[in-house]
Amino acid sequence: MDADDVSKASFTIAYDGASIKDGSMDVRDLAPALLAVGQLFDAANRALNGSDAPSISVNVQATKEGSFEIDLTVVQTFLDGMKTFLTGDFVTAAINLKELVFGGGVAVGGLIFLIKRLRGHKPSRIEKISDDTVRITIDGQTIDVPLKLLRLYQDVAVRKAYEELVVIPLQKDGIDEFKVLEARQEIASVKKGDSTYFIAPEPPSTVVVEDVRRSAFSIVSLAFKEDNKWRLHDGNNQISATIEDADFMHRVDSNVIRFAKGDVLVCEVKIRQVQTGQGLKTDYTVVRVLEHRPAPRQIDLFVEEQAAPVPEPEQTQDPPLSA
Repeated sequence: MDADDVSKASFTIAYDGASIKDGSMDVRDLAPALLAVGQLFDAANRALNGSDAPSISVNVQATKEGSFEIDLTVVQTFLDGMKTFLTGDFVTAAINLKELVFGGGVAVGGLIFLIKRLRGHKPSRIEKISDDTVRITIDGQTIDVPLKLLRLYQDVAVRKAYEELVVIPLQKDGIDEFKVLEARQEIASVKKGDSTYFIAPEPPSTVVVEDVRRSAFSIVSLAFKEDNKWRLHDGNNQISATIEDADFMHRVDSNVIRFAKGDVLVCEVKIRQVQTGQGLKTDYTVVRVLEHRPAPRQIDLFVEEQAAPVPEPEQTQDPPLSA
């Protein structure tokens, strides 16, 4: 592979604080942070360049003492025929990707700057002022940033990786600051007090299916406290359901209805499936209890009734023949 087929960008990340002044850091804190760097660049690469983006890797080079510093290199590899990546619609190689993620160059403070500037607030206005620049209005002030930087800010995977890299280490006692350096000069930093802005927001939930149907359930367990859910079984799966039928609940609370093992409820149930950041979530709500069927209390056998005897016809005796 030619040298022209590889793009590299070097930088240093550092954690600072009283517990790591000797240049050592607990591997249980370090390992997730290093993995998060790789995940961060993978996610940024996919967000900006799509699923067919050139492969990217992050390599560790060395460590420094004083604070805990790690030198890293982002390596982006281009396949044959993809050299237009450098001047086409793709982000301009590893160095520009690094600048968008951390700062420096055209992106100024990069994603760290934008997250700290917005402080978890939703902009009041976003307008596109050129093909590659947007103007963000927040708290009555405006900032102009690259469109690609805004796309990274909105990407869930990128924000999750930043949370692993920044928030989790800074929650530890004795680790007070995260820094990014280039050529030994600091280009971005996050102090412990600002780390909460880097917690990844949950994406909005979307209702995929909402349906009301008639179903039968056996009762696994009851709940009588407000907002508690009943555990029911549909014959195949156990579910947790909210009971909305106020009249039914009143009769239960008043002991008008009693339950025993094996009882079945025939219900009008609403099933609501929502797509969230964690995947698909299903909620069950019993809108109305149509019927309470107690468990059978005796074995149902068919007993034949004995037929009444049929009376025999009377025997008549013929008179004796005369001689």
